[in-house]
Amino acid sequence: MKVIFLQDVPGAADAGEVKEVKNGYARNYLLPKGLAAPATPDAMQRVNVIEKAAQVKRVKESSDWQTVADAIEGMNVVVEARIGPNGRLFGSVTGRHVAQRLTEAVGRPIDHRQVLLGEAIHDPGDHPVTLRLYREVQARVTVQVVPEGYLQEMAQRDEAEQDEQDEAQQPEASQAEGEEEAAQEEEIAQEEEQP
Repeated sequence: MKVIFLQDVPGAADAGEVKEVKNGYARNYLLPKGLAAPATPDAMQRVNVIEKAAQVKRVKESSDWQTVADAIEGMNVVVEARIGPNGRLFGSVTGRHVAQRLTEAVGRPIDHRQVLLGEAIHDPGDHPVTLRLYREVQARVTVQVVPEGYLQEMAQRDEAEQDEQDEAQQPEASQAEGEEEAAQEEEIAQEEEQP
């Protein structure tokens, strides 16, 4: 069946292209979802309009995703996982885990198919990962796989260090306040003696 693509369909065609596709693919997927229309003479007259609109949409999407790529380029994505006694993970870290963490960090949904992981991560440590956000827009992040509870332990350790620093600064502050009070009392005593 000959169809005109109304929207970009990854792996099939870009919007505005006229292609011959299998009947079942057209009837069961492309036509019901509004991704394509039958290539009738009326529809063929709209090809240029569809191509121009799609080009504008591609440029906008590309610039939006480039902004996201600039924000996450070089980012450290920390994923907690259970680690066995042999030093390997129970299970694995997949593209879904990475996409979920990036979505939380960026605030924009990132699909697991945009994470080019190759194969799942089975070992703790740092792993470079490439993301293909949109056509030619890519970013690289580092996935840091850490043992479960590691982040909580680090937060408690940081909190304890902060408390120690606060306590160390408090005696200095109270000592300085004590010296100021003593100096004020001396001035008052001297003023009382002078009349």
